[in-house]
Amino acid sequence: MTDPQNELKLSAFKFHEQAVRASVGSKQLTLDALELGGETLVVLTWLGNSEKGLRKPEYVLPLSAVAHQELGNEPDAKYKWAISAPLPQSLFDGTASRPFRRQFGVKSGPALTLPLKLAKP
Repeated sequence: MTDPQNELKLSAFKFHEQAVRASVGSKQLTLDALELGGETLVVLTWLGNSEKGLRKPEYVLPLSAVAHQELGNEPDAKYKWAISAPLPQSLFDGTASRPFRRQFGVKSGPALTLPLKLAKP
């Protein structure tokens, strides 16, 4: 048996690609989500590094901070969650002020890196 004092603990996370449906203005978007530390975080913006082929979440919105519906856990379901109220475009295009982002509970993304999405032919 290993000594828990000497084990390196890494936070486990689950990535849900295009699992959240949200309205932004008059458009419907599908957003990625991360489950981390018992919290579901909707990724609003990504920072990408094409040279390294990696991306990291820049800003995230805790799902618990907005009215939403859980749509089901079936593996073949198109979406897992739907955000009920429309979100402002400024949360996605970088024009929202820090106080405005705070009103929605938006925070900096966790220090995770994931592969860039592959371009579909």
